Formats: sequence, C-alpha cells, structure tokens
Amino acid sequence: MDLWTLSATQPTRELASRLTVSNGLIGVKDLTEIPQLQAGPVTDTVAYVNGFYDYEPIQYGEAQFGFPQRNQTMIPLPAPTQLQLWLDDMAVDLIQGQVIDQHYALDMRTGQFTHTLIWEATATGQQLKIKIDRLTSLHTAALMGQQLTVEALNFKTGKLRVVAGLHATATAKSTAFDPRLAHYDPHDILDQQDVSQPTPDIRGLTLNALHSDQQLSLFVHYDQPGQWVDDGNWTGEFTFDQGQVELTKTVWFALGTATLPEAATAGLTTSFATLAETQTTDLQQFWATSDIKISGDEASQLGIRFSQFGLLQALGGHQGSHGIAAKGLTGSGYNGHYFWDTEIYEAPFFYWNHPDLARRLLLVRYHQLPHAKTYAQSLGLAGALFPWRTINGEESSAYFPASTAAIHIDADVAYLVIRYFQITHDAAFMRDYGLEILIETSRFYLDYGNFDAQKGFVLNTVTGPDEYTALVNNNAYTNYLVQFELRYLTDHYDQRTVGHFKVSNQEWARFKKAADEMYFETQGDLIAQDDSFLSKKQLDLSRIPRDQFPLLTHYHPLVLYRLQVLKQADLILAMVLLPEQFTDQQVQTNYDYYEPITTHDSSLSPAIYAIAAARLGKYAGAIDFFKRTINTDLENLQGNTADGLHLAAMGGSWITFAWGLMGLEIDDQHATLHPYLPTGWTQCAFKLQYRGTVYAITVTPADLTVTGAVGDEVTIDQASRTIQIQATKQF
Repeated sequence: MDLWTLSATQPTRELASRLTVSNGLIGVKDLTEIPQLQAGPVTDTVAYVNGFYDYEPIQYGEAQFGFPQRNQTMIPLPAPTQLQLWLDDMAVDLIQGQVIDQHYALDMRTGQFTHTLIWEATATGQQLKIKIDRLTSLHTAALMGQQLTVEALNFKTGKLRVVAGLHATATAKSTAFDPRLAHYDPHDILDQQDVSQPTPDIRGLTLNALHSDQQLSLFVHYDQPGQWVDDGNWTGEFTFDQGQVELTKTVWFALGTATLPEAATAGLTTSFATLAETQTTDLQQFWATSDIKISGDEASQLGIRFSQFGLLQALGGHQGSHGIAAKGLTGSGYNGHYFWDTEIYEAPFFYWNHPDLARRLLLVRYHQLPHAKTYAQSLGLAGALFPWRTINGEESSAYFPASTAAIHIDADVAYLVIRYFQITHDAAFMRDYGLEILIETSRFYLDYGNFDAQKGFVLNTVTGPDEYTALVNNNAYTNYLVQFELRYLTDHYDQRTVGHFKVSNQEWARFKKAADEMYFETQGDLIAQDDSFLSKKQLDLSRIPRDQFPLLTHYHPLVLYRLQVLKQADLILAMVLLPEQFTDQQVQTNYDYYEPITTHDSSLSPAIYAIAAARLGKYAGAIDFFKRTINTDLENLQGNTADGLHLAAMGGSWITFAWGLMGLEIDDQHATLHPYLPTGWTQCAFKLQYRGTVYAITVTPADLTVTGAVGDEVTIDQASRTIQIQATKQF
C-alpha cells in the first residue's frame, strides 16, 4: 500500500473531488481531460479561483428588516485542461478505438495529479500511451501546469495532432453550467470575455462577473510551436520520431486585472520539470514539519496525511488574502463560503505546525472587521458581528435562525486570536490586530446580552453549534466561549492598555462583570445545552430508519427544535476547546447524556466526540470516531463528497489525533501532552511548533521522547505518560 498516493482505475464524481489539485488560490478538478475518451461515469470538470465570486439577489417570501439582500457565489469556471488528439488524422476517441487501461493518481509528496491511459485503434491495432500530469503551484499561487506525454507503444512513425483549450461550450447561450455533464457556457454567469495577445506566445482571456465587478484573466502558454485558432483553442502537430511527444501548457490566473502581470511571463515559460521540482521541494519542507508518522496502521497513516494535504491545498503557502471555503477549492458545495469551521477545526493544524499561515487566516478576519461592524450596526448593536457564511465579509445566509443568531462566531474568532497568541507569543499581531478583534466582539456581546437580576449575565435568543436547536436562551457553548474571551481580555490587559480603542472604565468594568456573572443552566454535573433543552422530549434515534438521516432533510425545523436531538457536538465542543474549565466527572456526565442523542449528521461532530472520549479513557469509541473522521471523504461517509471535500473533517482529523489521542492541551505557560497509542500502533512520531521552537515527539508503547528542546524546557514523566513543554522563548 502506497501511503503517499491516492489512486484508482475508474472515475467517479467522488474521486474527482479527492484528486483535485489546488493551492489556496486556484483549484482544478478534472478526470476527463480528453472528453472523447470518457468511458466511465460523467464527472465534474471545473476550475475555481478563491475570491472570484458573483452576487445574486436573495429571494424571500416574506423579507424582514435587516435580512441580507444578496448571496455571494464562487464562480465555477471552465477548466483550462481540455485536450483532443488525432493520430494520422484519425480521431483518438471511443469510436475509432478503445481504452484498454487507465489509472489515476495524486501523489502527496509531489502535489501532482497523473492520469494515464492506453488507447488502441480498432482498425490498425496501434497503441498510444497517454499520460497527463497536472499541478497547481504551491510556490507561485497563480500558476497551473499541465504536461501531456504521448508515447507510441507498438509503432515507430506517425503524426499526432493536438488541440488544447477550455472545457467549454459556447454555441448555446442557454446551456447552464452542469458539472455532471461537463458543459459550461461562461455567458451565463460572466458579463463578457475579452481575448488578448500580450505576446506572440501568450494568449489572455479576461472574464468579468455579472454583478460583483470581479475580473479574472487567464494567460496561457504552450512550450511547443503551434497556432491559436479562431475558437480560442490552440493546435500543434508532432511526429513520433523520438518515440514520444511532450507538450506543456501553463496557465496564469490573474485576479482583478486584464493586464499580463510582470511575473507572469517568467512563470508561464517555466518548464514543467522545473515546476514539478519546485513543487516537490516545497512539499518536502511542508512534510518535514507536518508529517505524522504512524507505524502499525496503514489506513490511518494514509488518512491523516490526506487530511493534512487537503488543508494545505485549501489554504496554500502563499501570502493570499482569502480564507478557506467549507469545501476548499474542490467543489461548489456551500457556494464557496467560509464558515466558523476555519477558526475551530482547521486553524489548529496551522497554528501548531505553520503559525505564519494561521496568522494569515486571522488577518483575513481582521480585514473583514469593517463589514462585521457594519453588520452589527444593521442590527442596532455595538461592536462587530462576523458573518456565519461569507466570501467577501458580508453575511450571505438567508436563514437567520441558523446564521445571524449563531453569534458564537465572534467568540470562535476570538478563540483563535487567543490560542494563536498563547502558542506563538506574536506580540506584534496582538497589538496591531488581535486586541481590536477582542474589543469589538466583546462590545457586541455586552450589547447583545443583559444582566438578569436572578441569573446574572445572559445571552438570549441565540443559536449554538447544534443546528437542530435554534433561537434559545443561554446556549452553553456560546456562553462558555464568550466568558473565556472576556476573562482572557480582562485578565491579561487593563483599561489603559486598550485605551486607544476608546474603552471607558465603565465599559471595562462591564466586561469583567459579564465574565464573572455569566449564566449556565445546570443540574449537578449535568450542564444544560440551553435554558430549555432539558425540559424537551427526547428523540429516540434508534427508532428512526437510517434512510431518514440526516434529519434536517426529513423533518421540519420546528419538529427538531422542540426535541432533545443534536445534529453535532455543542456543549461537548466547549469542553473540548476549554478542557481546563471542566472536571473529568463533568465531561463524563455530559458525554453520557448528549452522545446518545447526537445524530452526527454533520461532519464536524465525530472529531469532537473522539477527543472527549479519549479524555475519558473511552479509547474504543475514540478510535471509532477518529477513523470516521479521517475517512469522511475517502469513504464518502456523508454521501456528498462529489460536491467537494469536507475541510472541517480534515481539520478535525488533526485535532482528533493531537488533542484526543496525544492529549495536547495549552495554557499561558505550558503545552502538555498525555499520549495514548491505539492498539496496533507500534509508534507514532510528529512535530509541534511552540513559541518559535520545533519539537519532535515520538511515542511508543513503552517510551516518550522529545527532541528540539533547549535546557529544561521539556519534562517527561514516563510512568504517567505525560510530556510538559515550558517554552522560554518570547517574542
């Protein structure tokens, strides 16, 4: 079993998502570069550019004040990967011949997709080996490279004609984009297409979105002599004198301009061999810090690597200004929107392995702060409210009970600010950006909530992470995360420190008072998910047929909202994020109560229950949830991998390993691990970057070792299986 490569011999829509190549800016999804040779199921053929979106008006049956008026949608683009071949004027297709062998692969060490076919002509028996390699550059985010190699297997002379271009149909304007048919008419969602020829060897195509004024240009270069034709394609003719034909196509994606950027020419004329070598080098550096090496469980080894690779592909290593969409750049699910998944599920991998990229994610939110302030003002409230789902920073959800009311999004962003600072001590970030986020979101909570004479500080009419329970009072997850934010802010800073944000003594005192008097509904160790949850009727999930899950597709929201049933982890998520605030007995009591009534209909859920189960020593359950998380897309467990990969589950795979199996926790002074090695694992080795130092950790059934420490930074208790890192390096 190759533990670095995903491979298959038959195309499926799910495989197309898994084998997408992306780099945080561009994603290309295509298993059928040569449509004439498509023998299996029709799969998606599309490209995406992170941040290239259009608006569409939201249609309400009964619109009310303050509802968002327009939705943002990441624009699906024609993939610039299409090829057509002729052998001695005979079409290389399924009419003139047949595909006798086919193989797909995505290598996570090289970041390279490879599609290999062997085609045989019916009339002559001539065989061609066709190999298509593709990558989206992690080094130069705007660049995609594709190499075609055609080898004559059982003959020596012949002529090959190649036509290359976009996967597009431009004859019928009414033909809407349909990924299942791989047909697309850019006129349907793009205002105009302007063709340019900035140099004799480079052709440009500029696309303009209909409503958002977004502009995207594609500049294309081929490394062999040929000619551009009137329909926008390129064609070239070759002979098999040397046994095989090679053709490299490079595409530069320029967002926001119709002019060939200065750097584009050098990038476009780079050989595929150089692109591939650079990609491999960049991935060697990535894996040197990121790789989790597992001995004794090949399936888990492949799954965890695929998750980490997926996170890298979704964000990229470049200095971009865009976040991670729920599906990354692998599909059109959720319209390419960013959610709170980023802060809670995906960011931990980055702030423990690549803090510079975690900082970038935070800056994306910081630059959305003006929109967040405007959004809060539209609700008549102070401070800032970050959107539930967005591309450009504006709220894009039409269903306010599950979006606007989910005010925990502010605390989720604040949680990332705090954890990032605890791990990095990046004082410049906190001074220039982080504190403002904490202040403005705290202001929102003080205005949204109120002090109740009997209860204390309350946050009424909110929705927590569990989408089967909406518009409740005092969602425990929200209250715990808000309390954590307010306490951290007021414990680590004083009113004078934040005076430039015009924080008055009275406002600062209210921050402290709200944290101290935050209300939680409890019954002994059992913590109510909200004030009314424990009084509702329980839903017996064992009596519901499996074909009626997920429940939201079979039950009206008002049915689900009245019952004790959860779509995903809610209170348990708070216990995972803030482990220091809960005793083992509290976690045990609440795990035993909430897990049986949780459907795990969301891919966000299993990872959290895995971490909680590991803390409680329920290792069999933890491993089951861990495997469910890492196999979310490898086994299509949600049934919708065809619409794109589940980036939250990919992030969940890492936190399940690190927070759950390795018992990683953090506070202001220490990082602590309590590693557990699952049955069958003989060893695991991984790295963490903590306050500027990279620590290499190896766990076996008998020993714990840490390298990279200076002096007495690390203490290891072999008997209690505990590692404590006390970093002394400050910034």
